[in-house]
Amino acid sequence: MSSNWTQIVTWLIVVGGWYTVHKAALHRDRRKEKRDISAKVCSSLSELQTAAIDFHTAPHCDVRKSTDLAQQVEQLAIQLQRCPMNELDLPLGRIVTLRQRITRQNIDPTDFSPQMPDSPIVLEIRNAITDIVGAIEGAREDKWK
Repeated sequence: MSSNWTQIVTWLIVVGGWYTVHKAALHRDRRKEKRDISAKVCSSLSELQTAAIDFHTAPHCDVRKSTDLAQQVEQLAIQLQRCPMNELDLPLGRIVTLRQRITRQNIDPTDFSPQMPDSPIVLEIRNAITDIVGAIEGAREDKWK
């Protein structure tokens, strides 16, 4: 009878160990996926900054680029509020500020005027992107260590 008891305990230890290792590996993989997604969002924000600055500093308004830029901003705003990015608890105000800095001024073809690389509009775009990327990276370090 003691032989059966020791086998049961041995198997319980094996199964318990496997379960613990499996849970830890699964948790690590999920955390890595979330960090990868946030890195891609930061990369997309960098691309958005480049596109926005290129648009605003162009010699004339390109309506297609204007529409593409507005759509890109909307897609990123939605992505920032969707899982897993919503776990970072980014302030909604930063997302709104990002949208406003890129699409509020100078995007309408009727009042477009070419901007210099150091114009207030361009600087506001850079600051908004830097602010939200910093918020993502800081929150990512706190939440997904």
